Amino acid sequence: MTGRHTVTELKDSTMRKWLGRLLLAIVVLIVAAVLAAYLLMRGSLPQLDGNSALRGLAAPVSVQRDRRGVVTIDAASQVDAMRALGYVHAQERYFEMDLMRRAPAGELSELFGPAALDPDKRNRVHRLRA
Repeated sequence: MTGRHTVTELKDSTMRKWLGRLLLAIVVLIVAAVLAAYLLMRGSLPQLDGNSALRGLAAPVSVQRDRRGVVTIDAASQVDAMRALGYVHAQERYFEMDLMRRAPAGELSELFGPAALDPDKRNRVHRLRA
């Protein structure tokens, strides 16, 4: 009886094909979601290489990082060095700076939800937001 298949065999074969397709679609969706999350997170990282324009400098400033990320600033004046240091701080510690600004203003619950509501209520009494 070659060439003859029962209805059950055909249903099983069709079911296997659809399950394989479904599994492939799920894997593709997971890979796409991981890739999108990676690209989204990578976009928020600071630009550590190349040149950046910084207004207000009297002379060019060099900012170098060693392999451990330690910053060395070479500037013609102390004012230029301080301005470059502020730029580096903002570049590398933006989230921390934003957190330290939000805490006394009572705005942490905007980031962390209901868990930060009690400290926000206590801090808003002081009205430290400009």
